[in-house]
Amino acid sequence: MVFFKRKSQIQPSSKTNLSLSSSMGSMTQSQLNTIISDMLSLPQAGNSCEVMCRDNPITNAGKRKQLLKMLIIVLLPMGILVGMMGNVFISVVKNYYEATGIRTSLFFSVELGQMMRYLQRERDMSALYVGAIGKDTKDYLLRRYPDTDAALANMSQWPVRLANIRTEFQSKDKFLVYLNRHRYQLDQQNRTSKQEMEFYTSVIEIFMSWLYEIVSESRTGAVWKTLVAYQEIIVASEYIGRERGMGITYFARGGFETKEDYLLFLEAQINSNITFQSCKRYSELAYQIYEDQLKTKATLLAPITNMRLMIRSNKSAKRNPSLETANYWFENMTYYQETVRETQKKLAEKIDSQLSLREEEDLEVIISISCIFGVVMVICPLVILGVFKLTVQIQSYSLSIANRTKALNKEKKRTDTLLYQMLPKSVAERLKNNEIIEAEHYSEATIFFSDIVGFTKIAASSSPYQVVDMLNSLYMCFDQRIELYDVYKVETIGDAYMVVSGVPRKNGQRHAAEIGIMALDLVRTVKDLEIPHVPGMTFSLRTGCHTGPVVAGVVGTKMPRYCLFGDTVNTASKMESLGMANKVHISQTTRDILFTIDGFMIEERFDEVVQVREREREV
Repeated sequence: MVFFKRKSQIQPSSKTNLSLSSSMGSMTQSQLNTIISDMLSLPQAGNSCEVMCRDNPITNAGKRKQLLKMLIIVLLPMGILVGMMGNVFISVVKNYYEATGIRTSLFFSVELGQMMRYLQRERDMSALYVGAIGKDTKDYLLRRYPDTDAALANMSQWPVRLANIRTEFQSKDKFLVYLNRHRYQLDQQNRTSKQEMEFYTSVIEIFMSWLYEIVSESRTGAVWKTLVAYQEIIVASEYIGRERGMGITYFARGGFETKEDYLLFLEAQINSNITFQSCKRYSELAYQIYEDQLKTKATLLAPITNMRLMIRSNKSAKRNPSLETANYWFENMTYYQETVRETQKKLAEKIDSQLSLREEEDLEVIISISCIFGVVMVICPLVILGVFKLTVQIQSYSLSIANRTKALNKEKKRTDTLLYQMLPKSVAERLKNNEIIEAEHYSEATIFFSDIVGFTKIAASSSPYQVVDMLNSLYMCFDQRIELYDVYKVETIGDAYMVVSGVPRKNGQRHAAEIGIMALDLVRTVKDLEIPHVPGMTFSLRTGCHTGPVVAGVVGTKMPRYCLFGDTVNTASKMESLGMANKVHISQTTRDILFTIDGFMIEERFDEVVQVREREREV
């Protein structure tokens, strides 16, 4: 046996940083937030997208962000739905007002067509009166004036166009004054039929331009093509009126005065036919109505066709003037024009019924969407309030869970600390994972035993509370010091203190040096440690160390203990019992390992105390 005399210069192991105090105590708020973030699988800093999408609900900033995102999640679909409904609402309202505007334009076009119709008749009679001045023709003309004035008075509106440079068309009153002036000057001025035709035609062309503008403003309507066909019928009626007026002049005078008049007649006839073909191209419905009207009046076209051929074939020949023939031509052409007008009227009714139906449908949609908007405006605040309260409850629940988690974590730390004092940490972790702990053989480890010199006498002169207080202060000091070394405290029995190195964590041959340095540290520390209830008296420590193989394992289930077994334990205990006060007593195996490590001074021991104790043990 050898006697370990002096501590070497070898430094303690890195276990200094693994002090027990680092695992004790309550957590700070930042630590708690980190733990909660881990529990909730919240992303740490680094991924900006995930950080923006997820927040910690236990912080004030996290609460606000979470509440905002919850509201966005709820309100975003509602906002999209409201936006889509608003878009549909605006479109339907636009269609409704467009249909209303088209109907208004349609009514005005009917009034405008009526006005043009009476102007055409007045034009024909005026041309007839100028071409064949007589009492009968004068009566025909005077009967037309009141009809024209009544049609003018019945017009619901009078559109004033800035581009219209003719001041006489700025209002109905100005136009009526302009028209009456022409009528009164008819007998005072020497006018021709051609001039009368041109005058009234220029006036009708102004009204026709208004009609074109009305249809052009309604281009976006669904019935635009039908409106164009309706317009073409009105235009065709005007060309028929021109043809009728030229024909009256022809029969009243017995022929055309000039070749130009004949060409004007042909132009009116050809344009009338072309306009009808255009009407057919835009709307089959309009042309079908026209054909149906002609079928009911099959005998109408025969005399008109014959008289047209008569005019076309006698373009240069003169015939006897005949007011009766002229009136017959007028009556037939007027009847034919009325047929066209009936077509116009029925087509207007068809268009109006379509627009009316569309208005009703649009109005129903507007009312439905308005009701839905009203319901949404009522529900939306309730949803927002519900989401707000639900989010607040979730956040309160999260905070409650966080506080309980904090308390649970604190208790877990205390439990783990107590468990790690009873068992090695690696063994304790395996037990918590319900793993089976089997005994393990360690080929080499160093065991340390110590006890208090004269403990029996001290305990005999002390009360039990004083003994407990004394041992508690001593072992608290020992526990604090051994934290600096790579050792494991096995157990304490009375005044006996057992420590091992190399178990359960293997450290090569470092175990002997760790135990040696620790033993010297405890011996030096205990010299300065006074006995609490005996002032001025310090402790004396007897220690023993031995190195050898051991078997380690957990014993027991209700109160498991990590124990060491083998001759090495017994030998280490003998080394302690044979040791001297405040000296480190080591075995030969420990000495051999320390001898290979530079920095230790070892003295061999041989005295009577050892021999006496050995003989006593042999006996």
